[in-house]
Amino acid sequence: MSDQSLKSVYCGVIAPMITPLTADGRVDERGVRRIVRGLVDKRCAPFVCSTTGEAASLSDPEKAELVRIAVDETGGEQIVYAGIADNCLTQSLEKAERYCALGAGAAVAHLPCYYPIDDIQMETYFETLADGCPLPLLLYNIPVTTGLSVSIELLDKLSRHENIVGVKDSERGEERLQKCLELWREREDFTFHLGWAAMSSFGLLNGLDGIVPSSANMVPGLYRDLYDAAKRNDEEEAGRLQAVTDEISAYYQKDLSLSRSIPKFKAMLAACGLCEAFAAPPMRTLSSEEQARIASEVNDRFARYVA
Repeated sequence: MSDQSLKSVYCGVIAPMITPLTADGRVDERGVRRIVRGLVDKRCAPFVCSTTGEAASLSDPEKAELVRIAVDETGGEQIVYAGIADNCLTQSLEKAERYCALGAGAAVAHLPCYYPIDDIQMETYFETLADGCPLPLLLYNIPVTTGLSVSIELLDKLSRHENIVGVKDSERGEERLQKCLELWREREDFTFHLGWAAMSSFGLLNGLDGIVPSSANMVPGLYRDLYDAAKRNDEEEAGRLQAVTDEISAYYQKDLSLSRSIPKFKAMLAACGLCEAFAAPPMRTLSSEEQARIASEVNDRFARYVA
């Protein structure tokens, strides 16, 4: 990678993939392949074992199976990003080794989320993880699930580690976003990816390297078009696509916690024929009546956007 800018490798639309499941809770290989193929065909990369993918509710063998299928289906057309987060450092590193052997292209990790830890402990943890990780590592800041915020100052310090290639930041705040853009937009050795989908257009127009929107599972083409429009500085088109994708996201996210929004999103994807609506406990699969209502509304409002 020494002769190639990281910004030309770790960029674009990275979809935090939902995990299609069968009625008995197993990984649905056909559903996984369908979602991955939809992403790859629209030049988007899959991020498996993600928050949207209910990673905290999956077993390690199930996660490895997801990585295997995703790598096979992409056929080298896109990098497969694989979540390795775990409360046990050793298990995170074991996942990284396993996923590397399976062909994943990058690892993604947020902080352990049981004990409250300070900046010094965060720094030590991420440095130790990066030192031992056989894959390029993308840091993941998501306070809504970990209860921990990684400061910009610490992220910038960690950005100098030779095996840390970027950060996915899902912490909201316009001032934070602006500061991150100012720090990293010119850095060829570090990439900045945003998990705040509503700010995708703004971020990309101002130097963001990649976006990580959940709704790309359903409409990858819209997000790829948004990315391309922003990168050619077509502000009007990027803004139009931002409005469309915001409407889709709001349908399943507005006023709902993650544990409520993800099952609703799965019902939307089921309505589009992309996977089944089954969720992993402790999330609750929506009733057949709820699914039927969502299917009707999705067909009326959003079906035209689904390729």
